[in-house]
Amino acid sequence: MDALKNTLSLAAAALVNADPWWVTAAVLLYLLSVTASGARWRVLIHALGGSISLWSSSAAVLAGIFVNNVTPTGRLGGEACRVAITRLRGRLNLPLATLVVLCDRVSDGPVVALMALVALPALGPLLAARWRAAIVVAAILVGVVVLLGGWFRHQLRAAVTAWQRQLTGLRVSRWTIAKVAVYSVIVWFEDVLRLMAVGAACGVWLTVPQAAALATLILLGGFAPTVGGLGAVEGGLVAGLALFGVPLETALAITALERLISYVMTTVLGGVTVLALGGTSLLRLSLGREA
Repeated sequence: MDALKNTLSLAAAALVNADPWWVTAAVLLYLLSVTASGARWRVLIHALGGSISLWSSSAAVLAGIFVNNVTPTGRLGGEACRVAITRLRGRLNLPLATLVVLCDRVSDGPVVALMALVALPALGPLLAARWRAAIVVAAILVGVVVLLGGWFRHQLRAAVTAWQRQLTGLRVSRWTIAKVAVYSVIVWFEDVLRLMAVGAACGVWLTVPQAAALATLILLGGFAPTVGGLGAVEGGLVAGLALFGVPLETALAITALERLISYVMTTVLGGVTVLALGGTSLLRLSLGREA
């Protein structure tokens, strides 16, 4: 018990003594990431015939994060919130607004895969030491894909059929696809840089592969069936930092600082945004209830 108290005390001291310049850089990088997500959202809305300002699209991103962080709906509530704001501010019907969500999520796929490849040098020693477990996990993932592949194709085919009438004659230019790809790279690259800044604030200089690995762990933790990924994200960050040789008290401080930025700050900003855009009516609409 005394050892735990001492560790927590050291972690609190490291957090209090974090370099304010690096903390400021981390906060600005997160806000830039939100803006880049809003810009990508705006490009997709314009491509589908809607019109929305960068402020409104960025506000939709923040509002979606808020709903994800305070409701036990996984990511569905946040996406529904973005759809609701898009319909109100972007002048798109429901099928097209929903399609924007799908395109936005799909655009993350290649960049996340690239980020995972960048993280391999940092995770290589762990995978080499746990190769049997890695094979088992890979086999489970393949099994899940095989079992759910037919269901996913059926759901996707049904969705495409439902959207067919709205999508007739729709064309998305290569320039639009290129812009979406660039914004996706910016979003995830800024996440990696933010984690490096948070580490530097606590005196830990993470490499790009290490920060990419931590970003991947945050992404995976976000899918946990808890509000805002609480517990899973923090546990993944502490474990990842420990894997990279960071002392436990410093790992706890880095994790706390990261979550103060990515969870507490964005929840507050997102809550203010929801109030500004529609308050409880928007929240109820996002949760599928009557306003």
